[in-house]
Amino acid sequence: MPEINPMAPPSVEAPAVSKETLLIAGLDTDIYGLSELPPTATSITCLWIHHPRVRRKEDMSYIANEMISAFHASSTTTSTRGLIAVAFDQRNHGSRLRSEIRNDSWKKGNGTHAQDMFATVSGTVMDTIHLLDLLEGYLFPGADHTGQGKHIDSNLVLGVSLGGHCAWQLLFSEPRITAGVVVIGSPDYMSKRR
Repeated sequence: MPEINPMAPPSVEAPAVSKETLLIAGLDTDIYGLSELPPTATSITCLWIHHPRVRRKEDMSYIANEMISAFHASSTTTSTRGLIAVAFDQRNHGSRLRSEIRNDSWKKGNGTHAQDMFATVSGTVMDTIHLLDLLEGYLFPGADHTGQGKHIDSNLVLGVSLGGHCAWQLLFSEPRITAGVVVIGSPDYMSKRR
């Protein structure tokens, strides 16, 4: 029986939006929607999209397409607000995969599943924060903070499963992330439950 992909796109997909992959801080970073930004857009919202465990950044492309297509369908060509989406492979996933067993569960023989999950979540949070510091300089190098040029002034996060755990932790720890969507994910996986 073939593996079921929980991130399989719907049968009717939104139109594909532009995607540019940049190497930022050693991470292949997919940026969706740059070409669709209206020329008049100076305030940019960045949606950070985090994939599930054992998946990769490319699995989030249809979400980027859906969000950016819907946003532009409701905005005008003279809008001062734009939307982009950003995805990267979490640690030990996709292009960063080093050990498949470290992404497996206890049932599949990974005795350090909890430690590996915690390391991936905390590492993804650190990677996202680092990219938050750098992204605008890569995308809009001519911008200055006197109101000229494009600026990322709003950051959102959407995460699924493992990415949902990361989204919660970003909402707790990074004030530049002001809202999030968590599709399966726990805000607290450290406390004991009885």
